[in-house]
Amino acid sequence: MPDSTRYKIPVDYYIMFCICVLFVIIAFCLNTPQQILDGYFKIHTSRSVLVTDYIALAGIGAALINSAVLLFFNLILLVFTKREPNGKVIAALFLTIGFSLFGKNMFNTLPIMAGVWLYGRASGKSFSEMVIFAMISTTIAPMVSEVAFLDESFSIIKFISAYSVGIFAGFIFPVIADYVKVMHNHYCLYNGGIAGGFIATMFAGFLRSVGIKIVPENIWDLEHTVHLAILAYSIACALILFGLITDKPLNALKKLRKLLREKDPDDCDYLTKYHNTCYINIGIMCIVSTTVMLFLDIPINGPILGGIFTVSGFAACGKHLRNAFPIIIGSIIAAHLNHLGFDSSLNTLAILFSTGLAPIAGRYGWHWGVIAGFMHVSIAVFIGDINGGLNLYNNGFAGSFIAVIILPIIAVFNYRRKEL
Repeated sequence: MPDSTRYKIPVDYYIMFCICVLFVIIAFCLNTPQQILDGYFKIHTSRSVLVTDYIALAGIGAALINSAVLLFFNLILLVFTKREPNGKVIAALFLTIGFSLFGKNMFNTLPIMAGVWLYGRASGKSFSEMVIFAMISTTIAPMVSEVAFLDESFSIIKFISAYSVGIFAGFIFPVIADYVKVMHNHYCLYNGGIAGGFIATMFAGFLRSVGIKIVPENIWDLEHTVHLAILAYSIACALILFGLITDKPLNALKKLRKLLREKDPDDCDYLTKYHNTCYINIGIMCIVSTTVMLFLDIPINGPILGGIFTVSGFAACGKHLRNAFPIIIGSIIAAHLNHLGFDSSLNTLAILFSTGLAPIAGRYGWHWGVIAGFMHVSIAVFIGDINGGLNLYNNGFAGSFIAVIILPIIAVFNYRRKEL
């Protein structure tokens, strides 16, 4: 625990605050205050299940403001609890930025975070220990909105029911998130998505058992690729420059070269190990992800930008170009072969989020990475049917199945190779 009398707000949080300010400036440049206010209200009264692109639903300005508000709120929590940054903290903040563009808002995240806080109180843990769980647990935020706005109406009873569901889900989330780690042995980076997948599936099963049908959404913006690509590239370039300047170019490049050789899934806190050089890796992964989407002629919108920021954030704790790119190659091949169409929302999101399996390619080689990426898309595009889109980190849920399947196969092949 840090000494509360000496706590100083880390520069990492100032960087995230700058992203907040950038989002606000861009929002008011592209939309009027009235458009943003109307859109912000629309976001908070939507069902928010996958895939609800807030840019298409409410306008780019409202979506960016929603992201900025949630990011700022999480920064306040981190500063208030005097939590020092590490790779997981940075990843959680980038998850907040990205998924606030398609699924998270203040209305549906607060009860879940409150549930995590209650669990901390009940188990004798400080909120400083629980704050990362609170941030990641909002993967199941659509559960709250689904209960509150199921038939597009609102009442006090539904509000109480929705918040009760959220608090309960948040309360059990940390226990499940800790337990499911044994499934994948750290080879899937999206542990929160796995826990959220099980909780959302349980909840969806209950709703279906009482005759309530959960209908996934497919609200998908096609008009703001240029704006969002420029935004992603700008943030990436700024982070790379920050890393080069603060760690000195030659020293930073030496450390980056060492980072790119990282293979251990149990020791992947790149921010703690490489300090500001980590931001170069984050910027590189942001540029690569954005460029891959543009090269494949995939429109960049709220969900795609959310995927880009997820890849970027986990470049602080597990992803780099050498272990992520083979996964992307395998996922692109699978997306080309399945019947959904290469440009379907499920395929395009799976390509980006498949990189949660990057530790497999890092530890066992690029060829296994290609296979893992291929397998991931084959499962990820259909697994959302189980929970009706109530788990935002659904690709993490799919990744756990891939890890459980592929790791024993790899072990058998490696054992046979040693025998020969």
